[in-house]
Amino acid sequence: MIEVDDKPVHWHQGMTIADLLEQMDDVRLCSVVRLNGRLVSSPKFHETLIPKDAVIRLLPLVAGG
Repeated sequence: MIEVDDKPVHWHQGMTIADLLEQMDDVRLCSVVRLNGRLVSSPKFHETLIPKDAVIRLLPLVAGG
């Protein structure tokens, strides 16, 4: 299991951030995630593996003016 925004989520060997986001609802605007305290941006989602027992925080895109 991994923790995503304080909720348990099923984990599997070889899981990437892109895999995780594909199975979640309403994360289209997520451009950065915090994986075990380290920031990972969207260009790296397909290549960044999620380790077992990881703690992930989804950081939504925020725009201002």
